Amino acid sequence: MSQTLTRDTNLLRDDTNRRTDYLSTTTLTAGLDKAYGRQNYRLSAAASKNHYRENSQYNNDGYSVSADINSEVADKFSVSVGGAASRFLPNFENLTNRALRNVQTNRQYQLDARYGLFGKLSVNASLGHSEVAYSIADAENKQSDTTLLGLRYSPTDLLNFGVSVSKTDTSIPNRVLVGVSSIGEDVQRTSVALNSSWVVTGFSRLYGSLAMTNERHPADSRRDFKGVTGSASWAYTPGGKMSYAASWVRDTSNEGGQTLGKNINADSVYSTSNRLNNTLTGSARWQATAKVAVNAVVTYARYQEDSGLGSSSVVTSTSENGRYKGYSLGVAYQPLRALGLGCDALRYDRTKSRFSLGYSGNTLACRASLSID
Repeated sequence: MSQTLTRDTNLLRDDTNRRTDYLSTTTLTAGLDKAYGRQNYRLSAAASKNHYRENSQYNNDGYSVSADINSEVADKFSVSVGGAASRFLPNFENLTNRALRNVQTNRQYQLDARYGLFGKLSVNASLGHSEVAYSIADAENKQSDTTLLGLRYSPTDLLNFGVSVSKTDTSIPNRVLVGVSSIGEDVQRTSVALNSSWVVTGFSRLYGSLAMTNERHPADSRRDFKGVTGSASWAYTPGGKMSYAASWVRDTSNEGGQTLGKNINADSVYSTSNRLNNTLTGSARWQATAKVAVNAVVTYARYQEDSGLGSSSVVTSTSENGRYKGYSLGVAYQPLRALGLGCDALRYDRTKSRFSLGYSGNTLACRASLSID
């Protein structure tokens, strides 16, 4: 069980409509992780109640549940199947209409099979299905189906290389594209990726993935993307008290988001969009004592956005870059095994761009948690 109180100086993430508010979040969580022979069962469930002091129209109840079963067959084969569901109010910066309580509901299902568990060479295949639905603005409701086939080679226990091919088909049946007569859109994405994981020393771990991604939008080919995506992460723990981490992610976000623009004249809308995001995150953690820890995080994101503007056809094309900066500092105190306390302060700043309002502000969140093992 946990209780969190958050003060946000720009709740709606909109510098033209700044609102300061307090959010109270009460969460109950339960979980199970149990092994029986070669089978492992994991269950988790959480329910939350979110209450705003000044903007009660956004009050909402959320939940998240997940289940996963993994089974090893003989010595070289494993199969896992899982599912998850959640309901929550999205971050306001991801909403075009911020005056309404547009609750998001997600469902995911996954099937994974792997051959070659302990040898140098292994093969894995997976199938996934996901659904996203909104309580009010259903134009961005979508369903996605993903298939993946991968091969991994591990010359040592500390190093592995892999290659994978994945394909995702996303259907957004209610989306309205300006300049396109039909309703709805299908997004077809294929990626061929190379990845590697390396335990450099007992203190340092590296992971990286680079992919050639081809994203097609048959209803509006101006939104097609073909280029490099990827991610990388590094974890470093030089001693018993300090640890560091860094990560980089480069990807598109063209399957979601809104098609209407808010930063241009009222008689203009976006007829097409193409987005590429690069995000860098760095963190450091100091375990001051057995009961006190200090954590600092810096985030920098750059958004490359290309759009055509016009009421019924493209009249011009422009490219504009936006960026986000976030700095957070937190302190955690655990006086007892079952009791945790902490506070986190965040300073955030987002420049105005084609698909986002400009905003900046601060949050302060303090929490208390009680757990029973």
